[in-house]
Amino acid sequence: MRPDGQPKVSSQAFSQFGCFLAASGVTLMTFCLVGAAAGASVWAVAKLIGLPDTALYVMLGLAAIPVLAATIWTAGRAWHVEQRLAQGLDVDTPVFKLAYYFRKTA
Repeated sequence: MRPDGQPKVSSQAFSQFGCFLAASGVTLMTFCLVGAAAGASVWAVAKLIGLPDTALYVMLGLAAIPVLAATIWTAGRAWHVEQRLAQGLDVDTPVFKLAYYFRKTA
């Protein structure tokens, strides 16, 4: 469902600080949820097959790589979306490349 007309941009409560708060909130939520899921999965697998604690720590370190990648992508995408909404534009299709939103200038 779409509204009949676009609301005026000046009537919205968008500011650079508000965009930053929204984007950082989504980024922190992604980091916490994906990190907790990765940590729990690695711990469960390590304990299930009886790996020593050293192997658990190595696996946790390796699991941090996709967690950080997802967090970085989410930070860029969230900032991009907040900026588009502040300009009165609609949300575009996401591009699933790690640094795409950080290289993009416009």
